[in-house]
Formats: sequence, structure tokens, C-alpha cells
Amino acid sequence: MFKAVYKSLYSLCHTHSALGVYWVSKLRLSFRLPVHVLVIFLVAFTGTAAFRISIPAVAFYARSILEATAFGVGLLTSAFFAGRAVFAVVSGGLADRYGYRVIYLASLCFLLNAIAVQLYLVAGSVYGVFAVRFLQGALNGISWISIQYVLGRSVDSSIRGRVYALYFSCGSVGVITGNFMYTLLISQGLGRVLLVSSVLFVLSSALTTILIKFEKLRSITPTITVKARSRGSIRFSDILQAIPFMVIVIGMAMFNSVVRGDLIYIYVSEFLGMSRELTACLIATSSLIALGGGYIISWISDRFSDSLALQIASSIGFVGAILLGIRSPPLTVLGLALFYIANSGVVPISRRIAITYYRLGGTVIGLVNALGNVGQVIGSSIAGLIYDLFGISSIRLASIEMSRFIILMTLIPLLVIIASVILPRHSKIH
Repeated sequence: MFKAVYKSLYSLCHTHSALGVYWVSKLRLSFRLPVHVLVIFLVAFTGTAAFRISIPAVAFYARSILEATAFGVGLLTSAFFAGRAVFAVVSGGLADRYGYRVIYLASLCFLLNAIAVQLYLVAGSVYGVFAVRFLQGALNGISWISIQYVLGRSVDSSIRGRVYALYFSCGSVGVITGNFMYTLLISQGLGRVLLVSSVLFVLSSALTTILIKFEKLRSITPTITVKARSRGSIRFSDILQAIPFMVIVIGMAMFNSVVRGDLIYIYVSEFLGMSRELTACLIATSSLIALGGGYIISWISDRFSDSLALQIASSIGFVGAILLGIRSPPLTVLGLALFYIANSGVVPISRRIAITYYRLGGTVIGLVNALGNVGQVIGSSIAGLIYDLFGISSIRLASIEMSRFIILMTLIPLLVIIASVILPRHSKIH
């Protein structure tokens, strides 16, 4: 069985790699990236890998050693994003008030994360693990929002969507690396996995500190004291117009909490009957296939329309969610990859909108992050409850065997498609 799975995964990777080369050749970079942006991309890679390597380790530890329910495993993701949601808004406000100086804060939070991840070794209960994950969420909320603010303010608005897409793609490579590193270290125990995580967090802290030396970043001034411009004012009609956009952000985050959170490892392992190593490999393969997809969607956003790009992304995400529910390893890989592509398009577009169309870009980025984090909290909690209720049970539609759990969860991506259809038809969202 495993040989057949590997052959299927290889075939998918080969096909999608060829397509990826074609699209990259068509949508090659038409701009030069300054050195400080490349350093930020490197931080996105190391910082994401540092966190991601611990995700499957802690998920399986909570499930098998601490005997957590699926709801409990889902709450691990909820705890993380609850901490991140609260501190994302705080971090955005600090960015508007202190400008480039928030880089110091980001560096400190990466360093504290290196210490926090070691606390899993002394957390003797599920509640202790929840507390550590909440702390990590708070630290990540401060560090990543600061970095996203600095990145957006340091590049021109005409390429901002694509730069954010490349930034999040580097994070996706970090996800892939973290998963593969976990498969190599699983036999050496939880302690060794967490040690590698701490080392990568320390490296991320050092790289972030280097950013202070770039004059381009030191020129980023606080915006909270700047006289408000007309585009920075918020009217009630603006809020109504933004509701579909907020539904898209929250809805994508809710389903993303399943496919990027702790529960996906449990679902794939139990529904497909796979080992932990093969499960992590399958998920990493899906992320690998999805690389570059978000850039294409962000290119559409930069060149044509934010609303069109969001409609395309939500449609791709819905198809991916459906495929994820079919009991077939190759289709699971493809379904995960499609939703990863969709989400990697929505996330940079939402940051582009925040930093481009609002005076207090840091605060709005924080709010957008908070909305997404709230979606992650709600989504992972609901997913855990539904999985506890239905488990790996399935139903047959014609000759296709589909997970009851995923069928119910796909109602969320369906709502996202509806929201994308009623978005304003003009070229930009204000």
C-alpha cells in the first residue's frame, strides 16, 4: 500500500512541478527585490519551520500520551490563535506608533519563543500544553505582525501583493521543511524535536536583529501622528462594504485551522490508515505542490482586481475541501494542495488591502490578522467537536467514499464562495 501511495505522490509532484515551471516562466518577477526583503523572506522560512516542526510532535504527544480527545487536539490550535488574535491588534498599534522600532520587539519575541517551546517538556497535562500554545500564539502575534507591517511599508504598492505572496511562500517552504524534519527526528523523541525548534527560533531572532542595519527600514516613520487623509476615514458604508471581505477572511481561516492545524495530522492518519511519518510526509508534499499558487493569485490582485483574485481563490479552496474528504491518498494530497493555494492567495491580498488603502496600516493588518485568528479559534474548536462526533465514518456518494467530518466542514468554504460573489465589482476594495 505504501509503495502505491508513494508512486501516486511522485506522479502528482511530477505533474504539478511541470505546471509550476510553466507558470513561473510566464509570470516571472518583473521587479528587483532589495536585500532587506530577502532577509525578511529568510526569517519567514526559519521562523515558520521553527514553529511547524513542533506541531505534529505536540499533536501526537497530546493524543497518544496525554490521551486528549479530537476536541482537545483542536483546542491546541484554538489556544494558539486566541493568543495571536489578542496580541496581533496590540502589535499593529505599536507598529503605527513606533515605526521600524517594532523590529526589536519581533526579535525579542522570537528569542522568547525559543524558551517557550521547551516548556512542553514540563507540561504534564493537556491544560499545561494549552497554556504553552497560548503563550506561543501571543509571541507569534507580536513578531509576525511587526514583520508584515515593516515589509509592506518598505515596498511599492504596485508590487506589494506579489511581495507578500513570496513572503508567505517562504513560510510555506518553512512548513514543508518543518514537517520533513519531524519525520527525520520522530524516532529521537519529543525533546530532540523541541531542541531543533528552539535553535531555529534563535536563528530567526538573530536574522530579525540584522534588519535594523538597513537604512530603508530605518526610514519607516510612525503613522499614528500623521494628519488623517480622506482615504483613512471610515464610514458606515465602508463597514457594510467590507462585510463580504471579512466573511472571506474568517471563513478561509476557519477551514485553514483544520488543514494547517494539529487536527489534520490526526484526521489523515486515522482516515487513511497511515503512520505518523507518512502522514507528515503527505502533508509536506501537499505544501510543496502548492508553492507558487499564491503568487499567481496575488499577481492577478496587483494587475487586475482584488475582488476577482479573491473569487478565484475561494473557488479553488472549495474544490480542494471537497477532494480532501475522499478516502484516497492522491486526492487528499491534491485537495490539501488546492486549499493551500487558495489560502496562500487570500492571506497576502488581505495584507495588501490593509497596508495600501488605510492610513493606519499596522493597526488594520493587526485587525485582519485578528479576524483570521478568530476564525482559526472557532474553526478548530468546531472541527474538533465534529470529529469527536463522526470520527472516520464515511458515506458513499455513487462509488466515492467521503468523510462525514469533511462534508460538514465544507459548508464553510461554500459560504466563502457566496461572500466572494457579492464583493464590490470595482477594481479595488477600499
